[in-house]
Amino acid sequence: MRPFTFINLAISIDGKISTFDRKLQAFGGIEDQELMEDLRAKADAIMIGGQTMRDEDILLTVRSPERIAQRLAANRDRQPWSVVVSQSLNLTTENSQFFQSQNSRKLLFTSELQSKNRREEFSKFAEVYTVPETTQGLDLAALCNHIHLMGVRQLLLEGGGVLNFSMLAAKLVDEIYLTVCPYIFGGYDSPSAVSGKGFPANEFPELELLNSRFGLNDRLFLHYRCR
Repeated sequence: MRPFTFINLAISIDGKISTFDRKLQAFGGIEDQELMEDLRAKADAIMIGGQTMRDEDILLTVRSPERIAQRLAANRDRQPWSVVVSQSLNLTTENSQFFQSQNSRKLLFTSELQSKNRREEFSKFAEVYTVPETTQGLDLAALCNHIHLMGVRQLLLEGGGVLNFSMLAAKLVDEIYLTVCPYIFGGYDSPSAVSGKGFPANEFPELELLNSRFGLNDRLFLHYRCR
């Protein structure tokens, strides 16, 4: 068993999620921010990869008082759980707004081969869990089964590209929300929405378009189901 899992992404028209220097985030505009709030409020947990944590040190929280009140009225946690996936544990807790904040339950998943001492360093700031390694990296199916058993039924995936690819490759994604923005970032080193090893011919995921609409400032909002 696993949670129903949906990805939320804002991309340039060339499929990038930031510039090569990784200094541009939240470029989707006000409507994209509202969509993110809606999806975060819907989720039981929000998951990101280690690279996204290193690049952004992001708080995975709902900001809207109205949406928080709706969660509480439905007998849900005030905030969705924050889940970070890092095989290497090449992360820092010092001066990290994510690890130092107390606004949500934090889960950190790493390899069962990771040293006990290294895991204990992070246990002061998050609940640390291990999953097996596979030839493709961490066993994400085992991770999703684990959090499902913990009570997560709706999982929001917010990148980055390697984690997005790995989750898609493992057939663990159900839907994708995509905001296409009228920018071109270019660059060999600009992070892509989906990166990783890549899919060979005839093995890539096929998507079904559920909804599309034009937004403000030439944004295009797309909602897909993974077949």
